[in-house]
Amino acid sequence: MVIKTLETGHYDGLGTVRFDRSRRARRLNISIRPDREIRVAVPQGVSLKTAMAFLEKNRDWVVRSLAKIQRVENAGAEVDYHDYHTREHRLILEPRPSPELLINIARGLIRVQYPSNLAETEDSVQWAIKKGIIEAFRMEAKKHLPQRVAVLADRFGFECNKVFIKNMKSRWGSCSAKNNINLNLQLMRFPDELVDYVILHELAHTRVKNHGKLFWQQVAAICPDHIEHRRQLRRFKPIIL
Repeated sequence: MVIKTLETGHYDGLGTVRFDRSRRARRLNISIRPDREIRVAVPQGVSLKTAMAFLEKNRDWVVRSLAKIQRVENAGAEVDYHDYHTREHRLILEPRPSPELLINIARGLIRVQYPSNLAETEDSVQWAIKKGIIEAFRMEAKKHLPQRVAVLADRFGFECNKVFIKNMKSRWGSCSAKNNINLNLQLMRFPDELVDYVILHELAHTRVKNHGKLFWQQVAAICPDHIEHRRQLRRFKPIIL
C-alpha cells in the first residue's frame, strides 16, 4: 500500500489529525489509532480541502468515538488522594463548618476546604480535589517543561516553534504541522525519564510527521529505552475533569 501524508495538524477538540493519500482507498474514510491519532484516508483525485471538509462534517462522530475510548480506558481507574503529593505541592483536605468549597494553592500546599457535612467521596469534593491538583500541575509544568524542551532540542539538534502547556484528555503530547509542541500538564505526575521520552517523541515529529519506520529510527537514536517508556506510559491515564 502506497501512502503519502498530505498534512498533519492539531485540531481543537480532536487532537492530532493526519491526512494520508492512499492509492487503495476508494472513498474518504476516518479511523482512530490506539494512540488517538486520527487518520483521514484520501483517495486519488480527492483534494485536501475536500478531505478537511469531510472531517468537519463528521466531527461529532469523531468526538463521540474518542469519548467512548476514554470511558473504556478510565473504567475503574480512580486516583488515591490520601497523602497525595505532586513534585512541589502537598494536598491538604480540610472539612470546615461552612457551605463554601474553597481551593487554594500557595507555599507548596494544595488546600481544599469543604463543608464538614460532606464526605470526601462526594462528587463536588472530588471535583475540587482534582481541580486543585490540575492547577498545581499547571504551575509546575509551565515552570519546568518549556525549559526542558529547550535543553533537549539543543542537545539533539532539533528546532521547534512554540511550546504550549495544555490539560489534554487523551494524549501526553503532540506536534503540529507548524512544529508547535503541545505537552500535557499532567506529565508532571511522571519521573524525569518518562517526561523526557514524551518531549523527545514530539521533537522527533518536527522532522517526521507520522509514526512510520523512519520516525521510530529517529526516536531510538535519541532515546534507546523508548519501548520500555512507551510500555510504562500505557499504565497511566490523565485525571479527567
